[in-house]
Amino acid sequence: MMTNEEILRIAMEQSAVDANCLAEDFVKTENKIVYSKERPDARRYLELPLACHLVSYGTNIVASVGKEYEGLVRHYIEKYPVEHCFETPNLYVLNDAFAKYDLRVCFMAEYFLPDVRVLRKEYCSYKIRILENQDFQNLYTSE
Repeated sequence: MMTNEEILRIAMEQSAVDANCLAEDFVKTENKIVYSKERPDARRYLELPLACHLVSYGTNIVASVGKEYEGLVRHYIEKYPVEHCFETPNLYVLNDAFAKYDLRVCFMAEYFLPDVRVLRKEYCSYKIRILENQDFQNLYTSE
């Protein structure tokens, strides 16, 4: 079984690829700005480069930005405490700043890592199986 530390390290490594930074950047106390760019190992659904991608693991913010937005984002992440940069009404400030570039805040998500010390196997009376395309054929009728 993996440890909490291994899970955190892997999550930070993937976030670093996505944000074009180093995993160590997420544990610094000062905020960091890097430039967003395409990365072959980034999550496939990300359309890189991004105008602004803010990531925090709790101690700071790593902002992966387009060069033209560096000053705007730097001002924002230095104005508010880390935890308040990800909530309203402060996000409205960032949204308003990006409005002059015809951009808006979107695709906000919070991700939580499991704590392996409290995970336990639960009994389940339901049969679990992986469904393939052919398993859905009966659902497609002329109606």
